Amino acid sequence: MRRLIIGLSGLLAFTGCTQVPEWTLFYYPQQQQLPQPAHHYAAINGYYETLQQCEAKGRGMQRLAEAPAVFQCAHRCRLDDANMVTCDQWHTFNPEP
Repeated sequence: MRRLIIGLSGLLAFTGCTQVPEWTLFYYPQQQQLPQPAHHYAAINGYYETLQQCEAKGRGMQRLAEAPAVFQCAHRCRLDDANMVTCDQWHTFNPEP
């Protein structure tokens, strides 16, 4: 019985630490608007658990930049068969005035 409890505790601890971040930050420095075509893979600047965390990081990077920048937070991203980034949702944030 004791081994079972230790085993379950270990399993819970292990799975609790392996949560995959759901949101990806794409940051485009020195841009007023999203570049076309957007080169998403090269613009990745981090992974976050929530949209709010992703947006906060992007806004912080905008404030620290010496030039305007646009960024996107995207939900559940992956590479497709053509090695292009595809995501379920995209949120674009333009430079703050």
